Amino acid sequence: MKITDIKPMAIKIPQEDTFGGKGVVEERAYDVQPGWRGLYSRQIETTLVKVETDCGITGWGEGQAPIGPEVTAMVIDKVLRPILIGRDPAEWGVLKHEMYHAMNLRGHYSGFMVHGLAAVDSALWDIQGQKLDAPVVELLGGAFRNRVPVYVSGVRGNSIGEMAETARGHISEGFRALKMFLGFGIERDLRHVEGIRDAVGPNVRLMVDALWNYDTPTALQLGRHLERLGVFWFETPTSPEDIEGHAEIARELDMFVAAGETETTRYQFLNWFQARGLDIAQPDVGRCGITETRKIADLAETFNIPIALHAGVCLPPSIAASIHVALAIPNLVFQEYQPLMLGLSNQFLKRPIVCEEGHFHLPEGSGLGIEMDEDVLSQYVVYP
Repeated sequence: MKITDIKPMAIKIPQEDTFGGKGVVEERAYDVQPGWRGLYSRQIETTLVKVETDCGITGWGEGQAPIGPEVTAMVIDKVLRPILIGRDPAEWGVLKHEMYHAMNLRGHYSGFMVHGLAAVDSALWDIQGQKLDAPVVELLGGAFRNRVPVYVSGVRGNSIGEMAETARGHISEGFRALKMFLGFGIERDLRHVEGIRDAVGPNVRLMVDALWNYDTPTALQLGRHLERLGVFWFETPTSPEDIEGHAEIARELDMFVAAGETETTRYQFLNWFQARGLDIAQPDVGRCGITETRKIADLAETFNIPIALHAGVCLPPSIAASIHVALAIPNLVFQEYQPLMLGLSNQFLKRPIVCEEGHFHLPEGSGLGIEMDEDVLSQYVVYP
């Protein structure tokens, strides 16, 4: 089998309810929102790739690109495509090695380069699974569980009352873990957490994400209050570059500190593990790829660190790839679940991905188990 074509697709889907997207200036595609570090888009944006072979098998992958998906698509087209054309997709390990080392000596060992690599890597796994008529989880060594425990990411609402109603709705659907976004000041943060804790009761796991907004002393002050409220983990409390700050917070607090969505390789995670900068690692398959995420999980296991797979703005290939990896690693605690993203993703699938009663189910079929509806998808391709 040979790879005959690599087709990257930058996707942009108009959407009112985006992450941090409220209140943006309409003439701008991206803006910085109060309380949210970094740029956010008015649309759902990501990069997909379709890898075609000479035997008719097609693999799908995704490089998580919520900003500038054209850049990730061009990396795939201009840098990775020449490496892959004419090669055997079964040599996924060799190809992944060559793609990474094509640019790492020039300083491109993260960011858009690795996101593009992640998309192709997952597509190669999809092809191999279809070739062998087996789901990817079997190729990864088998499943440690028959479904994937999830937490609902984001308790939506414009007031504490609306958020409490949203939280109770998730609980009524069988979910038992929720994550709130904080970072708006200690007093406001605590009012929101207290309101949701009162709404869901003591038996629901409640996690918080401070979105990298606090310095270390402030994060510690907030964290001690959060412990009193029975918060399960405190995510990204301080700057993503500050591993030592995270390590201090992790040492001082009894609850878990979670981080890692910014990192894309095992080399980066190793620095966090050695510094004990986190208690729960959060790699994202859409940023790392299946191969590297598995290696990160294995490395985390040697440090006795559990994994909660991150999933932000993403479509079917990334969600499906995350489910396969989540099933195949022993140290999983949760997979992040974005109801908005799953609902949107299922519009592009001929068979929907199912999440119910607090768990993802493995998509049926070989490879990643997804069959994309390209006619629907084509409406949102902006590059090429």
